[in-house]
Amino acid sequence: MGKQNQYIAQLEKLLTHLKNAKLTYLKAADEANASEEKRFFNQEALLRNRFFQEVLSEIQTLGMSYDDLVIGGFNFNQLLISSVDILKNSTLDKCLQSDTILLEIYSKILPFIEDTSKFDRHINVIKKAINENNSSFSMLSVENQINSSY
Repeated sequence: MGKQNQYIAQLEKLLTHLKNAKLTYLKAADEANASEEKRFFNQEALLRNRFFQEVLSEIQTLGMSYDDLVIGGFNFNQLLISSVDILKNSTLDKCLQSDTILLEIYSKILPFIEDTSKFDRHINVIKKAINENNSSFSMLSVENQINSSY
């Protein structure tokens, strides 16, 4: 497989996971109780959607159309496979897992390009979200331990 085809394949994989991450964050926003949590999760969903649009634009500059991509249609099998492992996890944990997968995909994409500034910005935003989610996850664990001791 040629270098450009490998790059396109990784971008297509990234699109699928960005779409799933957006949906995960939207679900987290729906389940959140506090308005600041809802705002945070909705903002992160919006950012994943913006990244999706930027990656889609990158693919289109390489001569691919949206209709040629797997993500153009609903791929139930791919969605099922990607979600089976994390069905039992909390919504916050699912957000962390989605972002970790995104970082792995970005790390595979960076060697294919010379100007990494656009993707570096994506990576920094995702790392910031992971840090904020980790701190929220830690606080939630402490709250659960306190509540369970009563």
